[in-house]
Amino acid sequence: MELIDKNIGDMVYLDGYTSMAQQNSGEVVITGVDYRFDTITGENFKIVQVNDGWYDTRDGSNYSNLNSMYYIE
Repeated sequence: MELIDKNIGDMVYLDGYTSMAQQNSGEVVITGVDYRFDTITGENFKIVQVNDGWYDTRDGSNYSNLNSMYYIE
């Protein structure tokens, strides 16, 4: 299942870009879902809440904190 198909209650894997962050990696539950509008492409896209952050389902990056060491997959 792709990230764009995930909903509240689904499990995703939270991973880290650095070796320090990877020590805290593991499965987590999606607790929120929202949608945003991409001004470049003109399309709506889904973001999901995991722990205290919102993640972009298009690429797994942290939408609410662009400097985050974590992403979902």
